[in-house]
Amino acid sequence: MKLFHPHKTRSIKFCYFKALKWLKDNTISEQGIIISSRRRVSYLEVTGYLIPTIIDSGEYGLAKSYTEFLSYMQRPNGAFAGPDGKEYVFDSGQVLRGLLRAFELWGEFKPYVLKTAEYIVSTIENSGRIPSIYGKDIPEYVHVYILPALAEASQILNKPEYFEVAKKSLHYYKEVPDVINPNYLTHFLAYIIDGFIDMGEVEFVRPVVEKIFSLQKKDGGIPAFPNVRWTCSTGTAQFAIIGYKLGMYEQADNSISYLCKIQNSSGGFYGSYGYGAKYFPKAEISWANKFFIDAVHLKIQSFFDRNADTFPEDVSDDDGRLKAILTYFGDLNGKKVLDAGCGKGRFAAKIKSIFPSCEIHGVDISEELLKSVPDSIVKRRGSILNLLYDSDFFDCVFCVEALEHTIRTEKAIEELCRILKSDGKIVIIDKNVEKLGKLKITDFEHWFDKNKVKSSLEQYCREVKVEEVSYDKHEADGLFLAWMGLRGASVLDAEKWHKVMIGNRSAKESAKKIKSNEFPIWSKPLLQNSLPNDSMLELGCGTGELSAILGIYGRTPYLLDYSEKNLKYVEDLFQELGINGFFYHADILNGIPLEENSVDWVWSSGLLEHFSDNQIIEILKKSAMVCKKGVMSLVPNAGAMFYRLGKFIMEQKGTWSYGNENPKFTVKPYFEKAGLRNIKEYSVGIYHTIRFLNSYSNEIKDFYDSLSYDEIKKLNQGYLLFTYGEK
Repeated sequence: MKLFHPHKTRSIKFCYFKALKWLKDNTISEQGIIISSRRRVSYLEVTGYLIPTIIDSGEYGLAKSYTEFLSYMQRPNGAFAGPDGKEYVFDSGQVLRGLLRAFELWGEFKPYVLKTAEYIVSTIENSGRIPSIYGKDIPEYVHVYILPALAEASQILNKPEYFEVAKKSLHYYKEVPDVINPNYLTHFLAYIIDGFIDMGEVEFVRPVVEKIFSLQKKDGGIPAFPNVRWTCSTGTAQFAIIGYKLGMYEQADNSISYLCKIQNSSGGFYGSYGYGAKYFPKAEISWANKFFIDAVHLKIQSFFDRNADTFPEDVSDDDGRLKAILTYFGDLNGKKVLDAGCGKGRFAAKIKSIFPSCEIHGVDISEELLKSVPDSIVKRRGSILNLLYDSDFFDCVFCVEALEHTIRTEKAIEELCRILKSDGKIVIIDKNVEKLGKLKITDFEHWFDKNKVKSSLEQYCREVKVEEVSYDKHEADGLFLAWMGLRGASVLDAEKWHKVMIGNRSAKESAKKIKSNEFPIWSKPLLQNSLPNDSMLELGCGTGELSAILGIYGRTPYLLDYSEKNLKYVEDLFQELGINGFFYHADILNGIPLEENSVDWVWSSGLLEHFSDNQIIEILKKSAMVCKKGVMSLVPNAGAMFYRLGKFIMEQKGTWSYGNENPKFTVKPYFEKAGLRNIKEYSVGIYHTIRFLNSYSNEIKDFYDSLSYDEIKKLNQGYLLFTYGEK
């Protein structure tokens, strides 16, 4: 077990992030990854075999964008072209790798997988040879690297004939003299060796791998050819991967350390380094980043495989971590539960013994650890960055001492929350960065600031809390922290909400604005869809300005809010305007304190977007009970791009003050589930979105001014989405 002291620089995580950022920065929008820093056009081959890499990194959106690009770049015969426009079976084989992985997530890509697989099979001669149109610089034998993808396609597509063809080709290349010649460039040699390994021919290639690693320098670099001083970055990364697969862990670790030393400040890698370098020595090549990131993934996986014997199999009944999970989750009988990063399943097994009727799943990156997980647990190999479950699948999710190994904390938390049902519970237990130095840790392990993890979790959960927990036979001493939350949008507390909505503004100021007819445009649909003398209950009234406008126009305002300060402000506002209203201090999640059919309309503005899906439906159901005529709502419009962009920028800068606000593309499904009918929906306030992007306000306004009324309406870019439903 390779450990290091925490005062030393943990460079692997830093270099990993830089490499991943380079890929994102050098992706051509809505296309693929560039060839190199000196040739900025999309490279189909690398775009293809990058898809598994970026999926394993948690970048689902980028992976799907790549796949869609490749789907329309596929030639009619199923092939993919190289940068010179020629169709290459090798390039097509690497795209097949990506299409297969994408197909696991998005079934619509199956036809493209099938077509490419058929093309590859059609190119293989009866002897098993795959003809090459490469020149003398690239050995034909790199085609061995196609065979694992073809074998995988056989399994996924239930096409056994593909596997037979792959086996025939494998046999052909095994019989070729010097097929794995050490005198090839390490990049090409690694393709051949890795292909053989993944086809089960480990011992066939081991002698050559040992010979290559015998040439490894003290700094971890591997000569690009025997008897040269320069290294190929991609070849070094690929041999790190090969080393992990063959159990040559020290050599593989040294290769990654070398790559971290030579990585450019941009996050990219030149093709080669050192005196006499000849393989893209002045260009950052995209495939180097692919293999570096893959090597880091394998480094982490192999750590657990090779150290499986050191991990515990049981946990005591009085362990503080187990108690924290059980106390927070409550009765788990009949529930679906995930142990993410389950190790040998010690926590999962204990929970299963207490709640026999719960369905508990265990996911871990290590096959060796999963072998020790009891059969009562549903086992699945996978990464926390790539949990192959549908969204909203589990009632409860817990993760004990696994987040620290994920390398991408925020993405891991997002993935854990994605598979959690609305209102489901999550517990993350891990180590406190304030205690760093108490234990020796691996060079990729990461301990956490309690507030940063809490903040990340609050993006997806509400009522998030963090507490110290005991562990093993130790009392709680701050080493272990437990973060807990309920899936769904978080809401600012009453005091914070009052400060955001009203702050130091006086009721007289608001009254003056209303008296001057300064009405927000979203008061229009409320007035258009109600009548004078209608009684209208506003849920979450905030400043009360919209209800005041309704009162001026003859409606009878009822106002509910969970902030007493807000209600006092609204009472003062109404007094200034000389209108009457009915005021209710209540938390809407606990019900609406009015009788059935007691008001004509129940409505809200800027409220529903702060709640989970299930909560929204319950709020609308309660609203439908209280009203006689119907329900109306105004929520931020997820389709309003200028609002979304401005919100994103403010969130990145830390200046967004409205809590977790989840805009909606539509609210109709919620209204339907609440039993409302004759539903209609449209957006309002298109010019208001300009306020979210002050730097470009004049240009945006000029653009909107250039459009006709009908064009603006069709764009549906209004800041708020107005939804109306009758009882």
